[in-house]
Amino acid sequence: MRRRLWWQIVVLDARAAELSGAGTSILTALFDTRLPSNVNDSNLKPEMGEIPPDHPGTSDMTFCLARYEVINFLKRSNATFFFFEGAWAKPEGVPATLAEKDRAIDELEQRLEEKYLRHCDPQITLHFLTKMFSRTAVYRMRLIAHHPRHYPDKGASMPTEEKDLLCRLSLNMIENDNITQRNQSASKFAWFVNSNLQFPALIYLISELRDRTRGELADRGWQAIGEGFQYRIAFIAERKRSPMFQAIAALTLKAWQAREMDALANNEPVPEPPDFILTLRRIFGEPPFRHKKGSAGDPGNSHASAHAAAREHAGERSDHVRGIAENGVLAATEFKPDPGTTTPFDWTPIDWTCWD
Repeated sequence: MRRRLWWQIVVLDARAAELSGAGTSILTALFDTRLPSNVNDSNLKPEMGEIPPDHPGTSDMTFCLARYEVINFLKRSNATFFFFEGAWAKPEGVPATLAEKDRAIDELEQRLEEKYLRHCDPQITLHFLTKMFSRTAVYRMRLIAHHPRHYPDKGASMPTEEKDLLCRLSLNMIENDNITQRNQSASKFAWFVNSNLQFPALIYLISELRDRTRGELADRGWQAIGEGFQYRIAFIAERKRSPMFQAIAALTLKAWQAREMDALANNEPVPEPPDFILTLRRIFGEPPFRHKKGSAGDPGNSHASAHAAAREHAGERSDHVRGIAENGVLAATEFKPDPGTTTPFDWTPIDWTCWD
């Protein structure tokens, strides 16, 4: 029971640190607490003289243990890798290669599959959530491992294939979240699902959509983002004063405006804003896009003028804003966490200057 309590505190601490942008306090390599046993609650009795053996397959602890495995992987990986100021590196300071990162993540994925996921019945709600969480966690680590922030030029030289990979990883995370939201049996766990918005994927994808204004991935991205916002629009509206959600809304509206301006630059009809864009504009006060006399949207303007306006609006994104995608959370505050609190678990450290 002590191990169960300890690991739950570890998970909560990690989540609180991510949402606040502060460094963690207990997620260090200093503790050696083993994971809880894979046993049912009914196997634990006050009169028992020894700890019962691990249950083969699934148990009451399957969902929790899958989450603990991910955290424990990051803790154990400190012997080989650690995250330092946003870079996955070796303790001696030599950056880990992308192949080394992928191998480590492959090992975790295989461990989760063999120990838990292959035994899960998706018709059982907690088993379904275990599958969704575990696979999303793996996607997330791959997203961070391949992230453009690891490039000296912040991804400007990143190959198109890598950008497509990151878009697909982000889409997989957001679509998994949407699948979970659609699952009626998971509605009893809405408190958990709603509070686990996939910030790294959402921020990266929205940020990328300011440049990727058309194509299959862009269309699929807007569909997934729109569905995700619809599920959480009430949740976001209740927190409209939060700098985090204000920043998400601002970035989303800028990305949609880039899509509109791209259509104008190519003499195409401006796409109708979906309901969630209109709702965000209403909640956060962003005025809808308007065609003004003499603007790029005015029919009397030349194609060159429209293209220039499109570059001004859709290309205004600076390197600082490109850095948005590196962060696991958003915050437009003056708070500066103590750099000394960074630990191996700060796998999405906050750049507090990235918001414009």
